[in-house]
Amino acid sequence: MTPSQHSAASDTALRLCIYRHFIERGRAPAVAEMAAAMRASTRTIRAGLRRLVQTHAFCLQENGELWRAAPFSAVATAFPVQAGNRRWWGNCIWDALGIPAMLDRDARIDAACGCCNHRMLLEISNGKLRAPAGTIHIAVPACHWYDDIAFT
Repeated sequence: MTPSQHSAASDTALRLCIYRHFIERGRAPAVAEMAAAMRASTRTIRAGLRRLVQTHAFCLQENGELWRAAPFSAVATAFPVQAGNRRWWGNCIWDALGIPAMLDRDARIDAACGCCNHRMLLEISNGKLRAPAGTIHIAVPACHWYDDIAFT
């Protein structure tokens, strides 16, 4: 196996480790937890995270811990997703809708409008959004989302 193939395989394993942790525990794994789960050094995990960040699906906090693994947020946001007795956070409404789709579960998203903080309750049942009407406003064109992902 070439070094490039080894990195790709280890990055895939790291990605799966992160998503399994989010799904099972409702929170992001710490770098130390990823290292323990994968029997790797924290240095190896941090290098893998830096590569995963290049996909834009992952972002790190300033301290090197996960901030997001789309659609999951490692920090509380205005987009909590409740599915049964489990809870996750979406980074935005688009990601919040992606969580029940990813998990193939019914869910409730108790979001708030970013403009006026008006409560917006969304329910997903059998893979469909149950709502009489609504609008998702995405103020930044998709081609610029990663210019400043925290703002977007």
